[in-house]
Amino acid sequence: MNQLKKTNRILIFFLLIVVFLYLGAPFLIPFIFGIFFAFLMVPLCKFLEKIKLNRTIAALLSTLVVFIIFGGILFLFITQINLFVSDMPSMEDKVMSLIKSGQNRIEAITNISLSQQDEILEERSGQIIEKIEPFVTNFFGNVLSTVFSFFLVLIYLFLLLLYRKKIFDFLMMYVSQEQESSTKETLSKISHVAFHYLWGRAKVMILLGIMFFITFILFGLPYALLFTLFGAVITIIPYFGPLLSGLLPILFSFIYFDSLQKILIFSSIVIVIQLIESYVLEPLILGKEVEINPLVIIVTIVVGGIIWGLAGMILFVPIIAMVKIISLNQSKLRPIGFLLGQRDKDEFKK
Repeated sequence: MNQLKKTNRILIFFLLIVVFLYLGAPFLIPFIFGIFFAFLMVPLCKFLEKIKLNRTIAALLSTLVVFIIFGGILFLFITQINLFVSDMPSMEDKVMSLIKSGQNRIEAITNISLSQQDEILEERSGQIIEKIEPFVTNFFGNVLSTVFSFFLVLIYLFLLLLYRKKIFDFLMMYVSQEQESSTKETLSKISHVAFHYLWGRAKVMILLGIMFFITFILFGLPYALLFTLFGAVITIIPYFGPLLSGLLPILFSFIYFDSLQKILIFSSIVIVIQLIESYVLEPLILGKEVEINPLVIIVTIVVGGIIWGLAGMILFVPIIAMVKIISLNQSKLRPIGFLLGQRDKDEFKK
């Protein structure tokens, strides 16, 4: 009976966390983004304070750096999307040519005539348009929402950098003197791992973007900058991101490239770049310190997507990385840290 009560309490606790995360999303998403950006900018803020700059000025300059970098990326992305949308009518002939070519192949393989295929396309085209229109409307609505949220993130970032010592002192007030040193060590490790993960992820995205952009330019793929930005940014989502980053330019190569040989070579190079990103750059730059069990990552991404959408798919993984560090530094929670990590039992005990 006692075991049943304990299980029920655990289930209710997790249910309350899910409800809190879901209902608190409008506040929590920009606030947690602000926290992660603060982890990234604390070293710069400390450096500016060491050269005798006022803390307010140091926090403001650090926030300005984030605004210039990420605001510039967001501006470029929106500009490239607008250019792509405005050029869509000019793609119609190429798309129709591709469809006709595909229809001819289908006819040769299945003996379904072109007229029968056209009838099927006419029946389905209305349904496709009905699904595309709300998607496009929601997309542009999400872009405007993202711009607003970005400025809210900057406000949180500035205030977190400005009052970081006060927040640290507040947390330490709840810690006994016996646990003070271990708590400081745990907080230091969390800060270090969060910075290491975020900065490492940024470096991987930059290197991947450089490789993508060079490849797209050499092959003459239109909208190279758009595909590069999309491909680099989407890889922040482990496993699913790298797959999508290469899939889109490969699909468009079928529209813009006339030679099948060129398409195959281009696709092969894109796949090789993705493999380099996944199996060389990430292990080399991120290292074992932030390694998480692949099963945990996939579950985390799926749950994050259900609760917070795309933001959850991005944020939940570094949150789990931080939970792993907290667990490893608390004796009662070490089994959780073991479950979240990749090391086996014997290596974990060392």
